[in-house]
Amino acid sequence: MAARKKTTTHKKPQYVRAKQRKRAESSALTRRSITIIVLLLFIGMLIFGLKQGFDWIGQKLYADNPRFEIQHLVISCDGKLTEDSIREWSGLREGMNLFEMDFEEIEQELLGVSRIESVYLERKLPHTMIVKVKERVPVGQISGRHASKYPFMVDRYGYVLPHRRKLATLPLIKGLDLDLTLGTPVENADVETGIKIIGICDSTGYLRNYVRIESLDLKYSDFIDMRLHGGIRVRMPRFSLKPKLQNLATVIKIANGQGRRVKEVDLTLDSAKVPVTYY
Repeated sequence: MAARKKTTTHKKPQYVRAKQRKRAESSALTRRSITIIVLLLFIGMLIFGLKQGFDWIGQKLYADNPRFEIQHLVISCDGKLTEDSIREWSGLREGMNLFEMDFEEIEQELLGVSRIESVYLERKLPHTMIVKVKERVPVGQISGRHASKYPFMVDRYGYVLPHRRKLATLPLIKGLDLDLTLGTPVENADVETGIKIIGICDSTGYLRNYVRIESLDLKYSDFIDMRLHGGIRVRMPRFSLKPKLQNLATVIKIANGQGRRVKEVDLTLDSAKVPVTYY
């Protein structure tokens, strides 16, 4: 009887199988990553292509369409700025396309002019462009650290404007140790208070008649030295502005009715009776 040959099966070591499995998983992860990257690139190219296509269509339909060329450029301003000046600053002219211009750039150019407060732009199809400019209105004069022959002007928002000789009778805000720059706002709490006082006095006919401000000296920390036309000096606090100004107007009105001239008024005291001296 022939002897059977014994065969032996050698199993792969455990660490070999684990290594092969890791290689397979790594290869699958690499293929998956490449697929995702290719897909993302394809989507990005598709979006870019669509955008370019829409831009091209928009260009042909609007920006390159002679139908939308400006034939009527309507420019208006509520102040003294001329149409020619606004045209020059904005760069707008007849013959330009309504859709080739960037409204934001035009606004920035115009708002860069210190005398312009706001800008309104409108396309009126098919060939009209409307530009409305609101000019800054000076409410007072202002002097700073560097003395000059003529003070600057300031609007209700505190923006520094060029001197205008015709407005030299506006209230003067002084006593400041500040550098003033044309076209920029004065960021100072005392200046804001001074402008607020001027605004309150201009808000009603009653205050305009009796509180005619000549100057506001802001150099004192505990009060504002306010001078009125007629030689009246007022110690003005930085709080309760409207009630204090109304009291001041009443004091001046009563004095006028009595035939007396007010010399000094102290509004800093929190009392019902206002200290007043007369000439």
